[in-house]
Amino acid sequence: MTRLNIGGQPFVKWPGSKSQHIHILTQALPANFTEIPNVTYIEPFVGGGALLFHMLQTYPNITRAIINDNNEDLIRTYNTVRDRAKELITELKKIQREFLTLEEEERHEYFNKRRDEYNARQSSGVRHAALFIFLNKTSNANYRTNAGGRYNGAYNHLLNPVICDERTILADSKLLQRVTIICGDYEKTYSEACGNTFFFLDPPYRPTGRRHTSTEFDDREQIRLKKFCDLLSYRHFQWMLTNSDGKSFDPDDTFMEQLYNNYNVERIWSKNAIIAKPEKREKLSELLVRNFQREIISLRDVHCHQLSFAF
Repeated sequence: MTRLNIGGQPFVKWPGSKSQHIHILTQALPANFTEIPNVTYIEPFVGGGALLFHMLQTYPNITRAIINDNNEDLIRTYNTVRDRAKELITELKKIQREFLTLEEEERHEYFNKRRDEYNARQSSGVRHAALFIFLNKTSNANYRTNAGGRYNGAYNHLLNPVICDERTILADSKLLQRVTIICGDYEKTYSEACGNTFFFLDPPYRPTGRRHTSTEFDDREQIRLKKFCDLLSYRHFQWMLTNSDGKSFDPDDTFMEQLYNNYNVERIWSKNAIIAKPEKREKLSELLVRNFQREIISLRDVHCHQLSFAF
């Protein structure tokens, strides 16, 4: 494996980040992934892009990448990082100077004003992206909106948050130059697949116990996504998917396992980042599903269904 060491990493915090799973996910790739020429890499639910940035700087055989998300503000920010990084850095530095010179109570007021400005949606593209990043770095929620679509994360009383991470933005901008960025339903990515295409799918997780997730991505949507995966398999595209493990809270909840029972289904372990206090975080299992076989050496307590989908 050749690591380019460009330094790219997510420029925003995002719910369900795969940063803690990078090692396992890269182990889970097809065994010959580094030998496959001209790979097209597709993420239909990109979110913060932890695996995306790792893949782009680790595997030079990825010559084309496509990312998608249905969050328009997130995708606009991706476009701004890729196409107008220096302007974005200038704007973020301005916000950072204004914010860090204030006393704590004034910072809280400044946050509320910038949140109102963001929700008014009257700022320019660069300014709006800068506000998106500022709110992401200084609120108590990675991303949260109310029923009306307005950002409603509250101010987080941090000491000196890094609002403008210039090195990360520049590194990500360089990596994103070979990435096609689209916004909408994940099925739009299908038309981008051709040749040696690999999909990584990290959809909104199915709710389990106290886990918070999108109410719009219900069981019918999970079934629709599985049919999409079946289509990818029919086209001989390799894919890997993560989702919640119902058995983490209910031993009888086998919905996801049954849904993907004709593919490889394994468990990976993580800390529940939804619970705020580290000492109260629970070690929960998640499901890793693949339409190909490869042993993952570091996994413990693996539960596996053998691949039976006929190509």
